Amino acid sequence: MPGIGGGGRGRGGAVAAMRRRHAQWLAGRGGRRANAGGTDLEGADLTGADLRRADLTGENMRGARLTRARLSNAVLSGADLSGADLRACSLVGADLGGARLTGARLQEANLAGANLRRAVLRDADLTGAHLADAAMEGADLSGANLLATTWGDGAPAPEPVAAPAPFSMAGADLRSAALAGFDLRGADLTEADLTGADLRGADLRGARLFRARLEGALLDGSTLDGADLGEADLRAAHFAGGPARAAAETAATAPVAAVATPTGGIRPGLVLAAALALAASVALTFALPALLGGGHEPLPSAAASARPAAPAVAAPAEVALEAVGPEGSWIEVREGTTRSGRLVFRGLLGPGSLRPVPLGTGLWMRVGNPDGLRGTLGDEALAFRGATGDFTVDATGIVRRAD
Repeated sequence: MPGIGGGGRGRGGAVAAMRRRHAQWLAGRGGRRANAGGTDLEGADLTGADLRRADLTGENMRGARLTRARLSNAVLSGADLSGADLRACSLVGADLGGARLTGARLQEANLAGANLRRAVLRDADLTGAHLADAAMEGADLSGANLLATTWGDGAPAPEPVAAPAPFSMAGADLRSAALAGFDLRGADLTEADLTGADLRGADLRGARLFRARLEGALLDGSTLDGADLGEADLRAAHFAGGPARAAAETAATAPVAAVATPTGGIRPGLVLAAALALAASVALTFALPALLGGGHEPLPSAAASARPAAPAVAAPAEVALEAVGPEGSWIEVREGTTRSGRLVFRGLLGPGSLRPVPLGTGLWMRVGNPDGLRGTLGDEALAFRGATGDFTVDATGIVRRAD
């Protein structure tokens, strides 16, 4: 029995006929623009299909197979693509406004210039997807995997007249995501993992980063005015002064006993009130027996109540990776000393680029051009030499792994 999308009878034949007519329409030989028109596309096999400029508004395409399909400038607004396989699919300039892409597979998909306003991408996998100039206002990316996504060339966009509508990426996996210069004003990034993300020049004003992981993130030149950084992990995050550093330092110096507002912000007035109440309670505990005449025990002396100072905690070790020479180097960095460790960064370090990486218990690295990479650990130089290969780095130095 022919599969869906083949030339057999029933649904498969209808899908094949739709594709054939659309191909003729694209070539200017009559035919008809694909619009499904009652054809059932749920679970349809459209692998590699050329559906550029197709009108699939509101279609049910749940679980459809669209790997390597060409959907540039197609209209998919309001379509249901939940669980669809869109790996390596071209969606350049496509209209996905209000579409449902829950659990969709979008690895390596090209969504440059696509309209994703109010689209639902919960738990979608966008690993390595390209999202330059995509419109994301009101989109829901809760729990989505945006590992190593690219969002533009790093040049900040001109200041728009009004802030975009907030969108949610709460809990999203954004490790090593390229978000340089991106407009994230008001975005909900609660508990998002932004480890190693490139946020240089990003606009994060009013963003909610409560309990977000920003370890090793690049925040040079980013704007964090009004951002909620309550309990955010900023270890080894890289700043070069400016508003990002000021905002981060404000969050880092907030009292440990700070009382959080319902939106995660810090309320200094409540902190002061709590501290005064605690001091009054302690004073009353010691003074009350004496006032009542039944207290014969002396008050504890300062020496008796003194406690040894807590030892200073050393700053976490950091490996500085710098691309040198005319080509730079492609690198992949993982936690630990094996390739199974959690990905920290993967991408090209252009000439002159500097990327700090937390050492932790060690790092596993694959280096594409070792001669184009210079590393330092404290005062120690790390020598990357030879052909493409794997290296491990720990507190004792660097070792090239056997091929």
